[in-house]
Amino acid sequence: MQTYNGKYYNSLTDTTVDAAITLTAKQITIEIKDEQGVMRQVFWFWDQVKRPAANMLAYPGYPEQSITVHALTFADTVAYHLAHKKGPQAYAHKGRTVVLSVVTIILGIVALVYFWFIPFLAARIANNIPISYEEKLGQSSYDALIQQYKILPEATQQANAFFQQLHITSRYPVQITVVHEQQSNAFALPGGHIIVYDQLLHEMQHYEELAALLSHEYAHVQLKHTTKTIFRSMGTYMFISLIFGDLGGAGAVVVENANSLKNLQYSRRLEREADLYGLELLQQRHINPQGFEWLFNTLKKQSSLQPAEWLSSHPDLNKRIRYIGRHRRAGNTTTDSSLLRIFININK
Repeated sequence: MQTYNGKYYNSLTDTTVDAAITLTAKQITIEIKDEQGVMRQVFWFWDQVKRPAANMLAYPGYPEQSITVHALTFADTVAYHLAHKKGPQAYAHKGRTVVLSVVTIILGIVALVYFWFIPFLAARIANNIPISYEEKLGQSSYDALIQQYKILPEATQQANAFFQQLHITSRYPVQITVVHEQQSNAFALPGGHIIVYDQLLHEMQHYEELAALLSHEYAHVQLKHTTKTIFRSMGTYMFISLIFGDLGGAGAVVVENANSLKNLQYSRRLEREADLYGLELLQQRHINPQGFEWLFNTLKKQSSLQPAEWLSSHPDLNKRIRYIGRHRRAGNTTTDSSLLRIFININK
């Protein structure tokens, strides 16, 4: 930026006045005093400037304007700017580019927060929440959700007996509820509640399928998958509530959205963890791990007849069948007569 003293002419007033003329890459700024002695500025853009003489510049249009400067470096400076002149459109384009860049950066930050920071924060919060709070959260969700279902007391009793017969030592008080529903689904709530639709039970042909189902849903509870996923899906308010210690506020968010828990979608990584954790539970108890494959095939068959809710939140069954097959250990399996008897009673 360079400033010169010169003369400014305006055909509207037909006067020539002293002027301070500043040359920048964007424009020429001319400072003059008007007839009342008030300082004002006139702006010229380089793409419209004409040069009738070495020390004179003109600006076309009405009124006619011109400036004259006799400084020795003025001519060279003007020549440089005219050779690299840019109009207001160029700067507007540059401005749009800057705005677009800023928007892109903001969107990138938002994406980073959503896809990395929120899952990370959800996992940290879930891992440090007391089990007693998870139980309260799950119970509140259960109370809000179960009202829409018809509970089947006998099947519920048998399903809990089946789970107890698996002899799984849990830090959570696992409670299974069987409800009447014309869909194939099962889902877990924080703190130990597992809800199973009777339609899914009736489709099963092997007790190992029920063992696979319950071990899978139990894994979501034990590994805090349900709590982590809820914290991620319920949005910013829940995080703010938890960060500032408002556990009641966070719980209220979950209860208000309890109906969405039956179709809660876990990430593929969490589904894989639950499958492999459940598979290990079956293998430790010498239960045929093929129960997982039978279960997945039952769900595939059911989905061809009517939409299965479980499939909407547990995708890629074919892939899961393949990796379950890869992780199965060779070993002896036995038929557990107690589990078989309970399974038969459930399906009477």
